[in-house]
Amino acid sequence: MIDVVAIDGLLDKAFHLACFIQRDREAAVRIVARALAKLELAATAQGKRLYYRPAGRPWLLRSQPDRLRNKISFNEPHLLQRLIYLESEPYEIAQEKGNGSTTDEEDLVIHFIKHLVGKTIKRNSFYVTLGLGRLLHSYTTSETMDIYHAVIQNPERVKDDFYYRSRKGVLMQELKQRFGNLINVCQGPRGEERFETDDNPSRFVELVRECLSFFTPWNTPCLISAGVDPIREGIPSLSYHGHNEEDEIEMNRIHAVLHPDCFGKLISDLRFDPPETRLDIPRFFYANDINNDSSTSRRQPAKLEEEELELIKSELDKNAARRKATHQGLLRVIVDGNERARFDLKETCRTQFHLDEDAEVIEVHSRDSFAEEVLLALHPLAYADDKVQPANTSITLEGGQKISIVVSLDADKNDATVDISYGETNPVRAVSLLFHQMARSMSDNAARMIWHDRRILAPALAVLLLAIGLVGIIKYARKENAPAVEQSQATASRPTIALSKEGNTASGSSATEGNKTSNAEKTSRQQREGVGPPKTEGPARNSAPQRPDTGIPEEAAAEVGTETRSLKGRPIAVPLPSVKKIYVETVGDENLSQKLRKMLGERLVASNRIILAGNRDDADALLEVSIAKDAGAEPETIHVIVELINARGDVIWPENSSRKYQGSGYDVSARIVKDLLATIQNSRQQR
Repeated sequence: MIDVVAIDGLLDKAFHLACFIQRDREAAVRIVARALAKLELAATAQGKRLYYRPAGRPWLLRSQPDRLRNKISFNEPHLLQRLIYLESEPYEIAQEKGNGSTTDEEDLVIHFIKHLVGKTIKRNSFYVTLGLGRLLHSYTTSETMDIYHAVIQNPERVKDDFYYRSRKGVLMQELKQRFGNLINVCQGPRGEERFETDDNPSRFVELVRECLSFFTPWNTPCLISAGVDPIREGIPSLSYHGHNEEDEIEMNRIHAVLHPDCFGKLISDLRFDPPETRLDIPRFFYANDINNDSSTSRRQPAKLEEEELELIKSELDKNAARRKATHQGLLRVIVDGNERARFDLKETCRTQFHLDEDAEVIEVHSRDSFAEEVLLALHPLAYADDKVQPANTSITLEGGQKISIVVSLDADKNDATVDISYGETNPVRAVSLLFHQMARSMSDNAARMIWHDRRILAPALAVLLLAIGLVGIIKYARKENAPAVEQSQATASRPTIALSKEGNTASGSSATEGNKTSNAEKTSRQQREGVGPPKTEGPARNSAPQRPDTGIPEEAAAEVGTETRSLKGRPIAVPLPSVKKIYVETVGDENLSQKLRKMLGERLVASNRIILAGNRDDADALLEVSIAKDAGAEPETIHVIVELINARGDVIWPENSSRKYQGSGYDVSARIVKDLLATIQNSRQQR
């Protein structure tokens, strides 16, 4: 995870930029938080330079060898700057449509320049020079060619005038697509298309200078000297010196064009008219009244307050926990806000699609246990010579999920293809995923193909043997480490150790509430016994001495270290008064289960007394909820059986029998949480 404290100074810079664009402090905090969350996942996509480290170690940048010339590979600050541009755009569009705060003319100018810079800087210094020279200023094509000649310091790499005009048309089309009817295209003196300009652009001179200062890449130096002919005498610091320095030099070239002081010196050295006299701001057309009173200051916003910084930190922590808890379900691939593909991991682990021109960001989304969207991976696309650059990147997340993104380019067709694949680095989860896919394949009458296709049969058999081997190793480890457990299991007449009250054994309660609730309770018991650890036998709880610090029988405490939870050593079962982290699991109708689980989770979190665990291994106890629907009852009526189960698989709440509830999901969830919290509170007071 990103070390927020280590980049505290960068955070203030990011917040200042977001406030300048938005003029809304709350929106700026949200933009910075979302940009940082994506930075965690986006940086890895920059040529595998980073590996995700959940422990919060500082990120390490590694340069990518053999990169193409004139290709930008963003470092962490520049990537954060670019992500703020992207995250700010939905807020800008909402403002322009009149949703929320009003937009003034300054806002539209800032949005336009920010979008122009964002679209050009993602490519290279040629596009930045073209955008600044031909669209933000009214320099001619030949003058813009000379400006780029001075920036690139290589006459062989200066394109012809036709190329400049064609690329200018591409940029105009992208800007027109973004701003729609707010700007208008007209014919220039020689029939060349231009944006209709404001009648008095000089009134925006200071605002444009501020914009370009804010949008200049962070931490880049001023290298343009006054009084030096940049073409005849040259600018060595902008010259190409080899692959290892190309990224830094390209950023310096972009700085020379964007930074208002450097650009002014460059234009003066070329003996062209000053930029402020050639300013070419579009005329904006708006249907609603516009606010021309910029009463809210965007110039000097305060630094991030402690509460806002903590909010950003907690957002990053929450995102990490949600990624860790994501289950193997449906993955959605989003490109620039639009869904381009989706694939169900129960059927396949990969998808492929063609990439549109001018795409910026590829995102891979899943859903967490509350069915809410969670970002798993992000790849900001790189461009060079008007083409998206090939990439082969991957990221391994906190839960062991590995997302790989491969971008390949067909040079003949000028077509880019994206291949996205999902894998599990945890062997057990990998085997589970493969068996889910095999089961789905068989259910779709594909069993014959599996046994006749060697490409499928060989991996299937290998995985089957691996699974058998893992089971054998686990059983052998248990046999070696817990002889007392095996001996007690062989004695069938001895009662089972349990931490619940007498009469609450693993076989379940004798109380029933009709066939429906009885079946639901049976399903609940079977699921717990199938997932939880093997039951051990020994003296009954009433006859066993207890450890004074935990209330656990000594025999049970001695065996805790040998039992397992998943494939890890299971911790000592937490007694009811000490339960702080709960994992909620629901059984029954899928739709009802999902809704009730979400409501229970929200109520537990809102209580501020219980932490909602992302998975079983992190929880003190499991809240198991079995749901059944009565066909003859009201549409919203459900029957619910609920139990709180500790790490040893024993029921610690309720004390005597399964707690049953009936009613709407809203009422049932409220009563469950109320009763559970009251019982935990009472048990703590009695200690």
